[in-house]
Amino acid sequence: MPRSALTLNELAKVRSDNRKILDADAGNQGTALGLKNYLPGGVRTGQPCIIVYVPYKLNEDMLDPRFRIPKLLTSSDGELEAPTDVVITTLPEIKGKKPDLSEQNKKLVAALRWEDGTLDHLRPGAQIGGYFFPKDAPAAASAAGDTEIQSYMGTVGYVVGETKGPAVGILTNQHIGIVAGQSIYIPGGKQPSVCVGITREVRQHYPDDEWLAGVDEPFAFIKTDAAFVSVEAHFRSKLRNELAEVGRIEGRYNVDLDTMDVIGLPVQKVGRTTGRTTGVIIAYGYRATHANDSLDRQMGKEPANIYTDFLISPDEGFEEFAAHGDSGSGILTNDGDKLLGLGLLWGGRPTDFDREEGYKTLAYGINLGRLLDVMGLDLILS
Repeated sequence: MPRSALTLNELAKVRSDNRKILDADAGNQGTALGLKNYLPGGVRTGQPCIIVYVPYKLNEDMLDPRFRIPKLLTSSDGELEAPTDVVITTLPEIKGKKPDLSEQNKKLVAALRWEDGTLDHLRPGAQIGGYFFPKDAPAAASAAGDTEIQSYMGTVGYVVGETKGPAVGILTNQHIGIVAGQSIYIPGGKQPSVCVGITREVRQHYPDDEWLAGVDEPFAFIKTDAAFVSVEAHFRSKLRNELAEVGRIEGRYNVDLDTMDVIGLPVQKVGRTTGRTTGVIIAYGYRATHANDSLDRQMGKEPANIYTDFLISPDEGFEEFAAHGDSGSGILTNDGDKLLGLGLLWGGRPTDFDREEGYKTLAYGINLGRLLDVMGLDLILS
């Protein structure tokens, strides 16, 4: 008789063994591992489960049996079982909406963008940027006949250094660091900018079987979206692993996948767009099918299954945990104890949980400890 899956690793195995059943519904907007009925404002039962996100629910009698999501899933070896929790989540149309910042965050963002002259160190949360020259410009810009230099901006995540080398610098997203050899600037954008470093290494994806225990799916990978930028020697004295208005980072948070401890953990981030925001980890191991043509080609012309580690919902008072430009921000603990680095933010999506308070923008994050290990990096804390 199967026993209940009680840890994230055990839930991951049950989900992987049942992926064909879960993927049969074309309306499935992804799955994750978490606790049953645990949503912002919901009732936390504490029962580990596999969460299935759908745009709407129909009465079972109206569904084709092939598309019914079982209430209970069992691992292929018959040793484990886990309940499902079907959650309605729609994707609202949010066009041209900007975060409504508090006065405190407006001041913080001005500093992080190097606008008011108060920021005297390159630290987590600070704005960085880069440029695409015409020959390197994205295809969409070239097709539109836009031959001007293209600028982009993101956020510093952490100050890091190589564990087996001399390079010191910052950790941010791959879509900010772009490729090895890319020059990174402050403040970036259309202002006169200063080069602070060069992208040394990027990790866009990582094999699922090397990241998640007991999981090895065809055409699947972890989206790591990370870049290590080696900072110029004369800037190294200006590096500081300190989160503006929060405090000094004291280490890394070690995620234990043989428990459910990370679910419900309070977190925070500081980014150049939305400033300091707080939230909570509502699920782990979010998995969704991605039909992007370039990814399909890379993964063998099959829809790619993308995993990320953390799914984060903003706390009450914030519509968004992060927004465009916050990419690369560090995700840190916010439990009143030591300030520990937990993850690296790389994206998100507006989501309506069918509740009266309206939409929330969920954020995606990758496990910092795992990421640092595979890239041969560590936090610089001194």
